[in-house]
Amino acid sequence: MQGKRMLEVDCCFMSTKFNVKIPPEVNLEIKDRTIYVKGQKGELSCKIEWPFLSIEIKEGLLTINVQKDTNFQKSIGGTLAANVRNMIKGVVEGYTATLELVYSHFPASLKLNGRKLIIENFVGERKNREVEIPEGVDIKIHGTQITLSGIDKYLVGQTAGSIENVAKLKHKDRRVFKDGIFITKKP
Repeated sequence: MQGKRMLEVDCCFMSTKFNVKIPPEVNLEIKDRTIYVKGQKGELSCKIEWPFLSIEIKEGLLTINVQKDTNFQKSIGGTLAANVRNMIKGVVEGYTATLELVYSHFPASLKLNGRKLIIENFVGERKNREVEIPEGVDIKIHGTQITLSGIDKYLVGQTAGSIENVAKLKHKDRRVFKDGIFITKKP
């Protein structure tokens, strides 16, 4: 969707206010200092830990106010606004990460066993390398390509990083052994 930004944020640092537009297909509510976002793909929640933040919803706009005009409070308010934007995009469109298995010396393979990704024959190792896939992340394997999808951007990105980290080579020359699983598209 180039050219159009569905989710816009208006940050006004002089009034220490952050606004996030709520699309009509999203139901956003606040209960007990927790933000709940519901959409066609699912539901996400975010607990508000900071006492200096006040949040209100008016006419399709979520407004985050901070008490003082300090850099710390403004950064926390901006981070919360970005998290809410990510939650809204997640329940409307979802997030996808793509990884690629690369091998040159030994033919490695990928297998899925329940919620566990198994990397077989990685650099000729007899022991398989395994990664647990958390609930909320869907995984698909197409040959040497791994596709992760879900509504939580943090969880999809963390899972992609865990898979990449499990297939790192240690004590080998990276100029010769280019084997590994690498993230080709971040969420």
